[in-house]
Amino acid sequence: MRSIALANGLAALAALLLATFTTSASAADAVCHHAVSLVGTPKMAADFKHFDWVNPDAPKGGTVRQFAEGTFDTLNPFSDKGVKAAGIDMTFDSLMAPNPDEPSTNYGLIAECVSYPEDYSSATFKLRPEAKFHDGSPITPDDVVFSLNELKRVNAMYAFYYKNVVKAEKTGDHEVTFTFDSKNNRELPMIMGELSVVSKAYWEGTEANGEKRDLAKTTVEPPLGNGPYKVKSFETGRKITFERVADYWGKDLPVMRGQFNIDTI
Repeated sequence: MRSIALANGLAALAALLLATFTTSASAADAVCHHAVSLVGTPKMAADFKHFDWVNPDAPKGGTVRQFAEGTFDTLNPFSDKGVKAAGIDMTFDSLMAPNPDEPSTNYGLIAECVSYPEDYSSATFKLRPEAKFHDGSPITPDDVVFSLNELKRVNAMYAFYYKNVVKAEKTGDHEVTFTFDSKNNRELPMIMGELSVVSKAYWEGTEANGEKRDLAKTTVEPPLGNGPYKVKSFETGRKITFERVADYWGKDLPVMRGQFNIDTI
């Protein structure tokens, strides 16, 4: 009897070790995709230098003046309150960026790549260590988790769009994992790649007047962004001027090279 019990114990231990090894091996072998597409293989290979439709050596400079119908009373592009200023979205980056030259395909921007299991039950984004906000602070997994939770809180549109995410967590120094409530939905990794990232430290801080910031509210304080442009000046309801960020962290990435060349808009 003791021999049988010992044999059963050893078998159980072997099974446990095998399961642990298999799980570890599966995690280690997970492919981190530089792009995701709903319509086949992405056009651009992992080592692409720039999109086909851009001039990678386009000169920088100049001013362009445009018009927008209507008015604006907020510089917060995420809340469902107020009327946001035209162009304010240029001040923020997302985890991945689309290529206008191909449908339903996104390439790594803040995130270098994304991995997911065969059943699409989760998506793990590997953040670029060099990604940063306009004040020089790094974009961290905590910022990404905060962004998802806050966007769902402050705007019903985002709450609906990201409704399938049941958990967002930091799973590494430069890694965020989103867990979904369903399986075999190929679109969910792409949807998460569209997530704009805001600064947790900034939005948990206070404005110059001492009032606590709240992503749910309107504001005429230019928010801390991480995109190719930032607000230079504005007159609420009349005009707004954006300036190109000269040291924009992503300017030499393949998804950005040759774009956003105008100094002042």
